[in-house]
Amino acid sequence: MKKKLVLMFGVVLTAAITLNACGSSNAVEPKEAADIAVNTIIFNKDVEKYKNTFGKSATALQKNNKDTFTKRLAANLEITDGSMNDEIGSLYDVYTKRAKEVAKYTSKVTKDDKKNPTVEISINGLDMASLQAERLAAFNAEVKADPSIEKDKNKSAEAIIDGYKTAIPKANVSKKAVQVQLNLEANEEQWKMKDDETFANNLYRAFFTGTAQ
Repeated sequence: MKKKLVLMFGVVLTAAITLNACGSSNAVEPKEAADIAVNTIIFNKDVEKYKNTFGKSATALQKNNKDTFTKRLAANLEITDGSMNDEIGSLYDVYTKRAKEVAKYTSKVTKDDKKNPTVEISINGLDMASLQAERLAAFNAEVKADPSIEKDKNKSAEAIIDGYKTAIPKANVSKKAVQVQLNLEANEEQWKMKDDETFANNLYRAFFTGTAQ
C-alpha cells in the first residue's frame, strides 16, 4: 500500500510539474506582445488581449501620455494656468485620429531571450516636418491680420493650436521609419514592459511626429 501511495504521489507530482512547465510557456510570443501593445496604446484595439498579455489595462498609460503631451505643450506655449488644457487635449485627439488613419509599423525580435526579450518596432509616423512651412505661413498671415496675436499669449496659443488642427489632417505618412525598443520581462504566464511610460511616450512621439526621442 505504501509503495502504491508513493507511486501515486510521484505521478501526481510529475503531472503538476508538467502542468507548471506548460503554464509558464503560455505567454504569447514577444513579437505578438509588442503588436498587442502598439495596437492597444496607439490604435485602441486588442484591449482585452492587452489585459491578458500584460495583466492590466492600458488606460493609465494612455491617460499619462495625453496628460504629458498637454503639460509639455502648455509649457512651450507659456500657458501654465490650465486655461488651454481642453484645447490642447482636443489637439492630441486630432493627432491620434490621423495617426490611426495613415501611420504604420512593423516589429521584429532583436533579442531572443525567454526571460528578457527585446522587440524593435519600426514606425512610419506622421510627416509633420513637411508641413512646417505651411503652418508658419498660416500663423504669419494671422498675425498680419491681427498684430495683437504676437503680443497676447492666449491669442498666440490659440492660433498655433488652430494651425496644427488644420494641418494635421493633411499629414502624410513619413517615408523614413524610426525605431522604438520594447524591453519585455517574463512575468509568470504574461509579460511585463520595462519602463512602460517611457516606451509609450516614445511610441506616441514616433507616431505623431515621425521622429525618435
